[in-house]
Amino acid sequence: MSNPASVSTQKTVQTKAKQTKATPSFPVRRMDYEFAAMPRYWFADEPSLTHLFTGMSTLFPEGESYFVRSVRALRHRIKDNPQLDRDIGAFIGQEAMHSKEHHAFHQSAEQFGLDPESLEKVTGFILKNFEKVFSKKANLLLTVGLEHYTAVLVVTMMDSVNELMTDDTVRNLWLWHSVEETEHKAVAFDMYQHLYGSGLNAYLPRVAIFSFALLMITSMMMVYTTVLMKRDKQLLNLRSWKKLGQMMMSSHKIFIPKFLDYYRPDFHPNDTDDSELVARTKAKLGLLKPADALAC
Repeated sequence: MSNPASVSTQKTVQTKAKQTKATPSFPVRRMDYEFAAMPRYWFADEPSLTHLFTGMSTLFPEGESYFVRSVRALRHRIKDNPQLDRDIGAFIGQEAMHSKEHHAFHQSAEQFGLDPESLEKVTGFILKNFEKVFSKKANLLLTVGLEHYTAVLVVTMMDSVNELMTDDTVRNLWLWHSVEETEHKAVAFDMYQHLYGSGLNAYLPRVAIFSFALLMITSMMMVYTTVLMKRDKQLLNLRSWKKLGQMMMSSHKIFIPKFLDYYRPDFHPNDTDDSELVARTKAKLGLLKPADALAC
């Protein structure tokens, strides 16, 4: 005859086990894009615009790996928050897939003599040296800042910029990446607040490192774009450079106010609700579940 106390204990253990196995707030999707057939200029048929986004893409394989290392270095300290811990696990999974797919994209771009992989290595060299010199807190903060930077950019990507991409596979790469950046945009930030709070001692380094991140990433993107233009023998294509300048001027009118939001003491990534735009993008990519598709 079973002991009632024993049965009760077993049920409690089973309940806790089920809670522990609860799913994260967002999924990890495996993608295997094929880029071999992409054209030389897949963004508005323009060299400079194509190379701007290729240059940005070369930041991702090493950048995403750096993000993963920065959160893993402190993950053991948030085990008292199971939901956040599960979301960090999904964040790591998504970032690993981004690294994989953008690296595959760069390998295909080798056919045009652009050698994007060399720029990946430069990015890795810079980030690995930053990682060695600065504290785990500072590395997490650089991740937090760059995640906000990316979250701002991907909104315009989903809203309008993707329509200028003439290759479906490349467009799908950027849209899928944009969706997932929006899904996990608050994870590193929530981890930082969980560990260090939101007081002045947490706020000041947060905004200081974000200022550094803006300068660093903007400089790297422009240098990489110039390098790719040179390799493509388009360095003196002034007409194309003019189009790049026009696009950057118009886009930064949108970006700058959103970057400045980060300097608010009460800022949180989820202050901006992009759920409708994300749902439309998921529908375009075929990522919605049937029930979600009916709701759109």
